[in-house]
Amino acid sequence: MLVTISRSPEEAAKGKWYMATAATNHMTRDQSLISDLKPVTGRVVSRGNGAGLKAHGSGAVNTETVAIPDVWHVPGINANLVSVPQLSLLGLNISFDRGGCTVTRASDGSVVGKARRSGAIYEVEFLKVPLN
Repeated sequence: MLVTISRSPEEAAKGKWYMATAATNHMTRDQSLISDLKPVTGRVVSRGNGAGLKAHGSGAVNTETVAIPDVWHVPGINANLVSVPQLSLLGLNISFDRGGCTVTRASDGSVVGKARRSGAIYEVEFLKVPLN
């Protein structure tokens, strides 16, 4: 299930990414951010209101702020989302507190990402995950 974040398409296009505990996959509406885009079929994202959105492809995103593998291109979403469950499957630890979120490697404890809290939303400051 996908939690909707109220952001305009213009704000999403600015490259902001948000930590999403309910998102099953990393997602962006901006196809131009995804390298090695491969078409996908049969992948549907459920929004909070029960409506489904189709994923059109997947690939890696590598920007100044975010480097993450297996990002879905979902044109109908209104924010760039980092999936907390997907990060966990990559062997990363994610911890939240009142001020923000920290992502560390389980193997050595090194910090690979941070997000700052703004109300109930955690906006990614940086996140660099190996893309291979």
